[in-house]
Amino acid sequence: MTWRENFAPIIAAVIRDVGTNDPGDLRLRRALRDAYPAGVRKYWPYKVWLDEIKRQTGQRPMVVKRCSLKDDQVRLPL
Repeated sequence: MTWRENFAPIIAAVIRDVGTNDPGDLRLRRALRDAYPAGVRKYWPYKVWLDEIKRQTGQRPMVVKRCSLKDDQVRLPL
């Protein structure tokens, strides 16, 4: 199970219990802060937690940057 799959139902339940998905609502922010299940608020799990909150409240989700070669660059064999 991924972090996102673990966090999504928790966040959805908090949003449902508070009754709003406005990210500026202090009641929602406090409830989400209290519901964080992974201990320390840093590293990858916390980033996924914050991104899932953004996804469920309609804000812009995190963009994963991928390296891509430009057309004029030479592709090397693996």
